[in-house]
Amino acid sequence: MSAEEVARRSPSWGRYLTLVAISAVVVMISLPRLREFALRENENDARVLLGRLASTLEVHAAERPAHVADLVAAGDGLAQWMTDAEYLEDGKLLRRHGYLFDVVQGPDERLAVRAWPWHAGRTGSRVFVDLVGAAPLVHPNDAARWSGLAGAPELATLDAAAGWRDATRSNE
Repeated sequence: MSAEEVARRSPSWGRYLTLVAISAVVVMISLPRLREFALRENENDARVLLGRLASTLEVHAAERPAHVADLVAAGDGLAQWMTDAEYLEDGKLLRRHGYLFDVVQGPDERLAVRAWPWHAGRTGSRVFVDLVGAAPLVHPNDAARWSGLAGAPELATLDAAAGWRDATRSNE
């Protein structure tokens, strides 16, 4: 085999560098979009789970479930659907797909289910609340005020002036 044939068959460094450069550009463009997609998926999943928990709470409100674990156990097929969930604080909190959930007593002695991000901005942004007998609410949580174990949203003011919107009509 001649030197010319060997040169044609062996790829040059220029080709490798071109492939590396193209790959780097693709990764740099894709990562922010992938992150946005993951945040949206976590938020959508939180909204769906909140709805299922709230429906179960409506049915079992008279029993006044004290922990979200009790609510999941009471829900028809809910526990089997959430095999990737993690209970924290002896079942008081549920962590799933970057969100925390709990059951609390809200205004007017009504029970509510809350959902807020584990790490605001990284696992989700928006916060959700569903009070028994009311439409679910969403807050943009732009300032990342509600985040993590100690960052549950307070339920004292759930009005539009405080940033809360009807989640069934919200396009945030």
